Amino acid sequence: MRFRKSIPSIFTIFNMFSGFLAILQIFQGHYITAVTLIILASIFDGLDGKVARLLQQSSDFGIEFDSLADIISFCAAPALLVHDLYVADLGFIGAIISFFPLLFGGLRLARFNLHATYIKKPWYSGLPVPASALTIGSFVWFNYVLFGNYGDSKIALPMVIVLSFLMVSTIRFSAKITISFKQGLFISIRSASIILLVLAALIFQGYVIFPIMFMFIVTHILMWLVGYEEPRVHFSLRRKDR
Repeated sequence: MRFRKSIPSIFTIFNMFSGFLAILQIFQGHYITAVTLIILASIFDGLDGKVARLLQQSSDFGIEFDSLADIISFCAAPALLVHDLYVADLGFIGAIISFFPLLFGGLRLARFNLHATYIKKPWYSGLPVPASALTIGSFVWFNYVLFGNYGDSKIALPMVIVLSFLMVSTIRFSAKITISFKQGLFISIRSASIILLVLAALIFQGYVIFPIMFMFIVTHILMWLVGYEEPRVHFSLRRKDR
């Protein structure tokens, strides 16, 4: 019984260890390897919650432990990546800018834990820290495979600042991805699109992960701007209360 309770935490440990390894790779200048480890950490992060609900082993300890792992893998590691690649020559100012993913990610995780429940909501309030980390990491990878460099700091730094503030915003981001071909044409098209995007990410990796993350974030911002947000009951858009 004790082993059953610890299974979700094993995935959390894998998440934390992947983030730790990513930090070590950043120190050694192996940035693409570090990005790959951040992506791996996000997979383990997604699995621990799913396994906990599947085994009915959700707990306050699991929620807190998961956040501690997240702050390493999705806050500290991206912050160090930003510092090494874009602001290392800026001294104290560079340290402040690169601190943003860690600071705002920590604030977002603290806020999330205050309202955390064992029931999975269909949306997150604010950009999840794994999504922010994946966007930063995939930006680095995208530029490397296309242009042979790690991206222009004039683009990267504003992006980092925007992502940081999105994490503590109240914009709602989808938390559930449901695949179904039995709920109408719109749901079927959406499900097929999700499957194609996942396959594209697995096959083309560095070429498509950043565009996918960019579309995910921009889509939700546009929905917020025009007055439509999650939850979308049965995947139909509802106008938010004014």
